[in-house]
Amino acid sequence: MSAQLPQDPVLYPWLDAQTPAQMTERYIELRDAKKRFEDGHKAEVRTAFTNEMDEIEARLLNFLEASGSESIRSTSGTAYRYTASSVTLADVRAFQRHVIGAEAWQLVEWRVSKTAVNEMVESGEVLPPGVNYSPVVKVGIRRPEK
Repeated sequence: MSAQLPQDPVLYPWLDAQTPAQMTERYIELRDAKKRFEDGHKAEVRTAFTNEMDEIEARLLNFLEASGSESIRSTSGTAYRYTASSVTLADVRAFQRHVIGAEAWQLVEWRVSKTAVNEMVESGEVLPPGVNYSPVVKVGIRRPEK
């Protein structure tokens, strides 16, 4: 399977004159710059928006609880209380035993294990019914060893 060019090559004509070593070096530079940009903007977003939004949510929730209200409507919009939940596993094995023993299949979301399927393909096993497998050839870029 061959790689497809994701962009129109005319957009990056200077790449035509680059060696694989130069393109690898540039890729690493871009990847590092992208990470710095994303990391820097996370902090900026938190400082510029999220912190104040969190404070407003806390104050509105306090107001709703103090007034015994479920919601408050104004010409600017509606603030309302709701319950969000977080569900995590404290003991994976105990949960698995319960689901299997009680046949409580509604408690799980099924998805195929990519690792297990890759191992089956590598060992030449037949894949289970209903599983699709599509290998995609990509390129990985590593820094030079120091």
